[in-house]
Amino acid sequence: MLVLYVLGRHPSHGYKYSAALLEEAAQWNDVVALPMNEGRVSPEKKVGVGGYSGIEAGIGMTRKTYMWFDLAHRLFPTARYIAKGDDDIFLRVPLFVAHLRLLPRRGIYMGVYAASSLWVKDSFIDVLFMVGWCYTMSRDVAEALVSYKPLRRLAYLPYSKEREEEFFSIHMQHEDVMVGRVLVNELKYKPMVYVKMLGCHFHDARNETGHSQVVPTSMCVHHVREDDYAALMARFGNDTSPVARVERYSKEVIYPSCD
Repeated sequence: MLVLYVLGRHPSHGYKYSAALLEEAAQWNDVVALPMNEGRVSPEKKVGVGGYSGIEAGIGMTRKTYMWFDLAHRLFPTARYIAKGDDDIFLRVPLFVAHLRLLPRRGIYMGVYAASSLWVKDSFIDVLFMVGWCYTMSRDVAEALVSYKPLRRLAYLPYSKEREEEFFSIHMQHEDVMVGRVLVNELKYKPMVYVKMLGCHFHDARNETGHSQVVPTSMCVHHVREDDYAALMARFGNDTSPVARVERYSKEVIYPSCD
């Protein structure tokens, strides 16, 4: 599994790549710098605190997600699966890969399953999607997503307030909802297999009272603080051959087992 950090040009650095980024990229060769500007975050959004970053930043995240999947499926022609994750997750890679090896090679859309009702053209539509902090597609699904022409056109248009309605037409203000909207509602991609991750595998680092929710089955831990990584590596770093099991609930649904 290859892990890369995908970045755009950020307004806090005047839309230029910082010297620190250039140094890290040269040292580790694990940075993908996309030819795009990040959206400005809403003033109400605080660093390290959950919540919506604002419309411009949300559309920027969607553009970056599109460019990542578009680049990845061409840059890595033998990759069977392509994933997107937030920068505040801890991913237990051996367990993650062990589950991927049990899945079909095509039609996979994997993550924390969610649903939303959207008001579109004077009516509500139901959108099914995988929550944005970590989801995975098989190669064919990723290729279908990036081939959707309305999305491709909008992904390369710079944000402006005057164009908001165009971006909203496929819900680009919320990247994860947009992916589900395009795959399920617009493309009606078939056959699709939804791999629905349960709370034993994908969860927040802490509950509402601040206590750790990490368990032996943890695979993707969200809202991780900087000082959590060492503790998580100490706990899971030597577990390089974990056991994985999945259950085929139906033709279209697979659940990774919690036991």
